[in-house]
Amino acid sequence: MSILADILRLPSETLELSYLYFNRYKHHVALKATPDPLDAHTLALTSLSLATKTTEAPRRLRELLLPAHRLLHNHSQGRSLTIPSPTYDALRASLVRAELLHLRTLKFELRAPLPLASAFLPRYLSRALALLSSTSVSGEGEGTDYDDLDPEQAAEDRILPLSDTALARACEAAVARAYASFALANFFPARAVAAACLLAELRRRRVGVGGVGGVGGGGEEVERWLSHVTDGRVEGEDVDEILAELEALPP
Repeated sequence: MSILADILRLPSETLELSYLYFNRYKHHVALKATPDPLDAHTLALTSLSLATKTTEAPRRLRELLLPAHRLLHNHSQGRSLTIPSPTYDALRASLVRAELLHLRTLKFELRAPLPLASAFLPRYLSRALALLSSTSVSGEGEGTDYDDLDPEQAAEDRILPLSDTALARACEAAVARAYASFALANFFPARAVAAACLLAELRRRRVGVGGVGGVGGGGEEVERWLSHVTDGRVEGEDVDEILAELEALPP
């Protein structure tokens, strides 16, 4: 779903929610003794379509079907989807029926536990970066607060918005990938998923979080880091379990 979300230029929140709908459906079906009427590809499309509506990022069905068909058939000769055509009409009707089935399976309950993990990323990322430029492990004596600069000065000095940094984009991608896991999407607090994804990305860049260098830092250093970045609202045990789940996800 992630590549299709990129093609459609969907916000990360939409992709996160589509994974939630996907996993919720699989969970409901697993509780029943009946065969799953939706194949994985159709379920992915219905999940993404529902998420675009819930997050007010609507896309027409043709906008989903055309790239999805191309990706699925991998540029096969003679398999391109054209509009209008009987094939397109059949696929569109099938997707509409599948979306209704998806809704019925979820009992039309599309609400998600809000906020999602991506909502916590800006604050956590800002604090983590400020901590790295501080003069003490506690975060005191911080360097320039780029988020608090006058807009004109920021524009003059070409200060990049936090959301446009490479680390922010990587963290958003990591959160979306995390929501592909049923366990991470359903059993862990969103703020813990956000903190774990940020920590994982820092470690991938070999950035220490204890203020003294090294990769990652030890258990006590990570606990201090979590306390500073999340105001003590994320448990280290949750982060450890989430990191293990992230490592187990397929690339």
